[in-house]
Amino acid sequence: MESIGEKLRQTRESKGYTIEQIARDTHIAKRFLEALEDEDFSVFPGDPYLLGFMRTYSEYLGLESEAIVALYKNLKLQEQPAPIDELISKNPSRPVGRIVLIIAAVVVVLGVGSYFLFFSGMLSRERAVAEVPEAPAPAGAIFELTGEWVEQRFGQGDRIVVPVAGDQYAMDLTAVTDVLAIDAPEGKVVVEVGEEISLDLNGDERPDVRLTLRSVDTLDSPPTVVMRVNRGAADSATGGVGADAAAGEPVSGEAAATGTGTPAVGSTNEPSRQEEAVAIVEFAQREEYFVEVRFEGYSLFRYEVDDEPRVEQYFQQGQTLRTSVRDQFRLWVSNAGVARMRVAGQDITLGSEGQVTAALITWADVPDSSSVRLELVPVY
Repeated sequence: MESIGEKLRQTRESKGYTIEQIARDTHIAKRFLEALEDEDFSVFPGDPYLLGFMRTYSEYLGLESEAIVALYKNLKLQEQPAPIDELISKNPSRPVGRIVLIIAAVVVVLGVGSYFLFFSGMLSRERAVAEVPEAPAPAGAIFELTGEWVEQRFGQGDRIVVPVAGDQYAMDLTAVTDVLAIDAPEGKVVVEVGEEISLDLNGDERPDVRLTLRSVDTLDSPPTVVMRVNRGAADSATGGVGADAAAGEPVSGEAAATGTGTPAVGSTNEPSRQEEAVAIVEFAQREEYFVEVRFEGYSLFRYEVDDEPRVEQYFQQGQTLRTSVRDQFRLWVSNAGVARMRVAGQDITLGSEGQVTAALITWADVPDSSSVRLELVPVY
């Protein structure tokens, strides 16, 4: 039979290759190449390595790799002794005894297998019971109502946690379309824009929380809503942008004095929300001016120019609102951080990302002067 090692060596030498050169080119260690040529197959950690190196070396030399592998397999077959003793039956009764032993072995195997199958099934069931997952965590953020109220932007998948009588109750905002779907302790609830609902969270038949849905924005990813969350059910002046203010209407009540001398529209008993009117620009006399709002993201924007009807519109990123004003400009924005406003050529900051802002731009007299100025007056 043709020698594998000799064929490899003769072909290599005829081409003028050295073992070192082939080792560099094929990334096969030198000792393995030498073992192939010496037919010392015990050096290899296993047949997969041996056959792989043999194919690579043969192809490098331009030989038919499968033919070399076939030679190796034939060599291995010739080296295995024929089981002559197993083919010769010295005892005629031996096959019967062997059959009995085989049957007994099968019975034992089946019994052991059934035992393990039964107990493994029990273990699997116990493990399945032990691995029952807890209630799924919310897909979004978790907000806890720590004060009397909060008004902000929430996203689909968010969870609002409300403490009531020492216990905590969760409301999950499950879906935002043209309405808001909520999973509450009392069941599924749907709230429409502008609607106000009260919920009983602990089942004592008394309202624990009041929700007011200001707006929905399905163009956000995930969709978002602007919502006010109040403790209790009775409508009270707890601060924030009230329903009338959110609609662009002044809120009646005691006016809060501001630094410019112009009273705020409405009032708040929440010190952190008290803001002063901001002077924008002075003029010798009242005149027509321009208001421009450029949007860097999705937002609901309500506005009213002078005595014209109120306008409500969703704005997308890159859109701009521009209008002329004679007297005053009322506004409400659901996401103040994306609205870039210019009033009479002056840049105005309305708020931060996700913040709800209501304000009034109006004329005011400058103290101790005949001039007038435009001011940004907070609306509560």
